Amino acid sequence: MTNDSRLDELQERLGVRFKDIDTLKRALTHRSAVSDVPHESNERLEFLGDAIIGMMVCEQLLELFPDYTEGQLAKTKAYVVSESALAPIAREIGLDKCVILNPSEAASGGRNRPSILSDAFEALIAALYLDSGFEVAKGIVRDLLYSALYDVTADLHRKDYKSALQMITQAYCQRTPIYQPLEERGRDHEKTFVVAATLDDTVLGRGEGRSKKEAEQFAAQVAIESLPPYLLPFLPQ
Repeated sequence: MTNDSRLDELQERLGVRFKDIDTLKRALTHRSAVSDVPHESNERLEFLGDAIIGMMVCEQLLELFPDYTEGQLAKTKAYVVSESALAPIAREIGLDKCVILNPSEAASGGRNRPSILSDAFEALIAALYLDSGFEVAKGIVRDLLYSALYDVTADLHRKDYKSALQMITQAYCQRTPIYQPLEERGRDHEKTFVVAATLDDTVLGRGEGRSKKEAEQFAAQVAIESLPPYLLPFLPQ
């Protein structure tokens, strides 16, 4: 397959057609291929793309997790924009086949090097922004980074059913569950609390516990365990 054919295939995967194909080619050009003219490499676009992706991910996190502290937001963002998260996405859309390297870099495994792939992905997003505008770039970032966002949040919230349930309802309903106390039983020093996790007027699950917080966790767990199978990858393990 020629390089032009690979570029056509990449654009089909992204659902866009570049007005200036040279912008796309520059985004895919590693410095090893233009060592004598480094400004022709993708490094400047990578610089811009890093900032664009970071801003877009921050916006998504603020929307999805309104109760997160700054520290939680920063920790989640750090993973989603990391080399280890971006490189597999770059490989998934075929950047490993499109990136332009010199022969020795290619022969040494450069097409599979995470740093090269993640840098090319950042440069690609910058190229999309410059060629097609902010909204197009934002839509592609949102779609491609969605799985990475859920991977890290599911891991951060492992065994934290309340946070996991909130993550899911925010993503799919743009609303947050409310925990309503239903009953208190027993003496003051050995009370049992019963709580319902609700969304609008629907009870998602009920839970009992020695404290309100424990009851809320159990209610969220019951709610999560009743969710449809396609959400299972996002649940606590």
